[in-house]
Amino acid sequence: MALAIGKAWTDTIADVQRRFGEFALPAAAFVFMPSLLIARFADEKALGEQNAQLAQAVGGLIGVIGQAAIVLLVLFPSIDAGSAIRRAVGLTPRIVLASLAVVVVFMPVGVMYLAGLQQASTATGALLLLLTGVAVYFALRLSLLAAIIAGENARAADALRRSWAMTAGNVGRIFAIFAVFVLIFAILSGLVGAIGLAATGGTPEDPSFLTELLISIVGAVFSVFVSVLSANIYRQLAA
Repeated sequence: MALAIGKAWTDTIADVQRRFGEFALPAAAFVFMPSLLIARFADEKALGEQNAQLAQAVGGLIGVIGQAAIVLLVLFPSIDAGSAIRRAVGLTPRIVLASLAVVVVFMPVGVMYLAGLQQASTATGALLLLLTGVAVYFALRLSLLAAIIAGENARAADALRRSWAMTAGNVGRIFAIFAVFVLIFAILSGLVGAIGLAATGGTPEDPSFLTELLISIVGAVFSVFVSVLSANIYRQLAA
């Protein structure tokens, strides 16, 4: 089945406008607050590079709960936010396990970037570009993992197979609609960060609390949109 980009877009906007109050609880508790706390108290200056990276990873894992809860609210409109959060907690280990496949695909890219090989030679740069493209392709084919596990109570291995099958022939469309959302929020985050810095001072390396607060709000709103979008793409392709 071909993904209708316009329908996925309008359904997502409509869901967020109509039910933002429901989505706000898991987004605030599991995305906004961890993000703000990590930005304020768990940066490299406070904890050191390795501990700061560990804090970021923990924050990301906590964020999975909020995103899964939002997906559940979209797919099962009759449940309340509390029930969605409780179910999301139980589903999170499977979502994380399935998502490790995406992490593995991106590992060679990350290793090359950390080693600074992107500037080593033209051939190495071309190889890095190729590996990045392959990793992004795999990530898009597996982009419905959370929605499948939430919607079908699927095991991690089954979710991997199901996502691969459901996204066949739709990679370009999925990339296009996610790219638009990412671009919009990247611009918005940059503007909000610039406004915060201009209003309260600080630097990008040492931002003020207001700047961190505004950026955390934008990040939480972004997580709402991406979660709702994923649920609507899944709902459309599963029909």
